[in-house]
Amino acid sequence: MKKRLAFFAYNLDFGGIEKSLVNLLNRIDMNEYEVSLFLEKKEGVFLHKVNPSVKIIEYEISNNKNILFRKLYNFFKRFIWSLFNRNKYDFSCCYATYSFMGSKLSKIASRNSSIYIHSDYRYLYKEIKEFEKFFSSRGIEKFNRIFFVSNESRNNFLDIFNNLENKSLVLNNFIDDKEILSLSLEKVNYKKKNGIQFVFIGRLDESSKQITKLLHLIIELNKVMKVNLLVVGDGPDKEKYLDYVKKHNLSKLVDFVGSKTNPYPYINLADYLVLTSLYEGFPVVYLEALLLNKRIITTIDSSDEFIKMSDGYAHIISKGEDKMVEEVMNILKNNKTDCKKVDFDLMNRKKMEVLKKIFDEVV
Repeated sequence: MKKRLAFFAYNLDFGGIEKSLVNLLNRIDMNEYEVSLFLEKKEGVFLHKVNPSVKIIEYEISNNKNILFRKLYNFFKRFIWSLFNRNKYDFSCCYATYSFMGSKLSKIASRNSSIYIHSDYRYLYKEIKEFEKFFSSRGIEKFNRIFFVSNESRNNFLDIFNNLENKSLVLNNFIDDKEILSLSLEKVNYKKKNGIQFVFIGRLDESSKQITKLLHLIIELNKVMKVNLLVVGDGPDKEKYLDYVKKHNLSKLVDFVGSKTNPYPYINLADYLVLTSLYEGFPVVYLEALLLNKRIITTIDSSDEFIKMSDGYAHIISKGEDKMVEEVMNILKNNKTDCKKVDFDLMNRKKMEVLKKIFDEVV
C-alpha cells in the first residue's frame, strides 16, 4: 500500500519557493507514494508542470475585512477539514513558511509533520520578540521536523529556539538540471550588449533584494569599464527601480524584461549572476547559475552539506555600497576563472534519500 504525503503552500506562481516545490514533487516516486498538494489558491504559472499523479486541492481561506467573521469562518472550515483528514497522511509538510493555513493543516494532517524555512528570518525580524512571535504563531515547536535551506538560517533560528535543535536539519532545494540545461538553449528576444553583462533574477523587493545597491554599482563601475545589467523578475518596487534608472540616465545600461517562466536563456547570456541582497536562505538561482557555469557575485554566503558558496562557488562581497564597488571592481579586473563544478545528479540523489527516510519515518 502506498504511503500518503501531503504538502501545503499558497499557490504555484512565480518564485523560488514555488519552483522548488514543483521540483520536489516531481522527484517523488509515484509508485511508492500517493501525493496531495493543498493550495490556498489553485493558480500559478507552474501548475501545469506538476506531475499529473499529484492531486492538487484548493483550500481557500477567508480574507474578509470583518475580523470576527474571518476567524469564525476559517476556524469552522479547519474544524470540518480536520474531521476527515486528521492523521490521514504518513507525512505532511508546510512548504511555504509564510502560509498560516499550511502550518495549521500540516500538523493536523500527520503526526509526522514538518515545515520548510526558506529564508533567514533573523534579518526579516530584527527584534527577537517579533521573531519568536512569528514562529510561535506557526506552532513551530509542534512540528516533528524543521527543514532549512542553509546552515546560516538554521544556526540563526537555533540561537532563539535552541530547544529545537534535534528537530532541525538542512536540506536544500531541488533543481531539475536536465530541464534547465534544455530550456537554457531557447532563443529569446534579447541581444547581449557590448561589455560585461550582469543578470539579476528574482523578486523586485527593496526590503530584501536591495536592488538600488546593484543599480548604484552599475553607475560606479561604468566610470571605469562598460557593465550592463539585465533584470529578470517583477515585484512591488519595480516602479521605484524604473524611476531610479530614469533619474540616473541608466536606460542604455539597464534592461527590465519582467518575470519569465524560463529565465535560463537570460542567465546564459550573462557573464555574472549578481545579488546584492540583505538576506536570503540559499537562493535557487545560485544552483541554476552554477549548473549553467556562470560566475556569481553575491552578498550572501550560504552553505549546506554539499556547497559552501565562498569555497570557490561564488565571489562574496560586502553589503556596504562603497566597499561593494571596490570589491566588484577588483573581481572584474582580476578574475577570469570559471565557477567550481557541482555534481547535481549525486547531490539530488542524496537529498532524496534523506527525504525518503523521513517520509517513511525511519529517522
